[in-house]
Amino acid sequence: MIWKRLFSISLLSTVLIAIAAPATIPAEGLYYIAAVTGDVQVKRRLWFGYDRAHQGDRLKLTDQIWVKNPQSSATVSCSDLSNWQVPLGKALKVSEVCPNSGILFRPGDNLAPGRGIENEDFPYLISPRNTALRPNQPLTLRWHGVKEASHYDVTIKDLATPVWEKRVSEAIVDYPDSSELRRDRDYFIVVTASTDVSSLENPNQDPAPTIALLTDDQEQELNKNLAQIETQNLDADAKAQKKAHLYHSTCQDLNYPNTCLNQNAIEVLETRIKAGTENPAIYQLQADMYKRIGLKRQAQQRYRTALALAKKANNLPLQAEIQEQLGEIAHNLEEFAEAVEWLEAAEGIYQKLFNLEDPEAQGKLEELRNDIEDSRQRI
Repeated sequence: MIWKRLFSISLLSTVLIAIAAPATIPAEGLYYIAAVTGDVQVKRRLWFGYDRAHQGDRLKLTDQIWVKNPQSSATVSCSDLSNWQVPLGKALKVSEVCPNSGILFRPGDNLAPGRGIENEDFPYLISPRNTALRPNQPLTLRWHGVKEASHYDVTIKDLATPVWEKRVSEAIVDYPDSSELRRDRDYFIVVTASTDVSSLENPNQDPAPTIALLTDDQEQELNKNLAQIETQNLDADAKAQKKAHLYHSTCQDLNYPNTCLNQNAIEVLETRIKAGTENPAIYQLQADMYKRIGLKRQAQQRYRTALALAKKANNLPLQAEIQEQLGEIAHNLEEFAEAVEWLEAAEGIYQKLFNLEDPEAQGKLEELRNDIEDSRQRI
């Protein structure tokens, strides 16, 4: 299938904006705290000491977790979808109980260069964009509405060949029968406003948004894994997180993040946000997904909410992580003064958390200072 995808990209480059080059998917599995009560401490590789654990905190195999008394408990979710109940009274590394492989993986989070596609003058696609879909999944197309546009022409293309077209008056339309879409194709969605601007005409936009479908075998495996999650003794937030992690790890082709179920991940997290959750990990994970599909402004909004909730929970490590992510997006959007503020705030927290004698910690701080200086010079 890979050669077909590469051939499609080669052909498309003559008629559409090309898909980004394949991203290397990290081999590292994904681990996080699925549940926690009482006094539970975590120590990461670069930290000087332990810090309080929070539900949703992502872990690495080298991290240590410690349940300090009988009134406390913690559950770690492993990359193979299993859950590990942390024993009482002894600090253990995640690698002692979780495998170094499995179903869930940490996705790459590199940002595309430029200010992004969210130019208010263009009908940029909001959903679905740069995502896989499940077979026969209902498909509603949404895009940014353009001022003074009386109608929009919406086209789904297989390369340069339209497979479906419709004119609508609102910035939303249902695709009538997604079962007609083939499993071995990448489809491109183009929206053209009556004002003669198109979703493909934005000079700052990222590669053309695509959709692809999982195979029937992948769908069967996904259903099996979703059923396993439903049987686990986890609260609603933890189940939503695990499903979102599963969705963004379920890809038609692991070398192409746009063939993972990114839209499904966004939607399952949105159910918890609408339910009123104050778990910052939910907002952060959804922001990660928005960033992954190229909607940087929406990612920025969710990161800001996640940061406010992380401060409310006094979760310093998560605050630093989100501030660094906000700094990265601000720099990418050429908002360099804001990038400096976010990155300096993250640096201040890392200075408190890190073992400053560790060469790896020193390297991390040096890299962060270089990013700060790069943004500062561009102001």
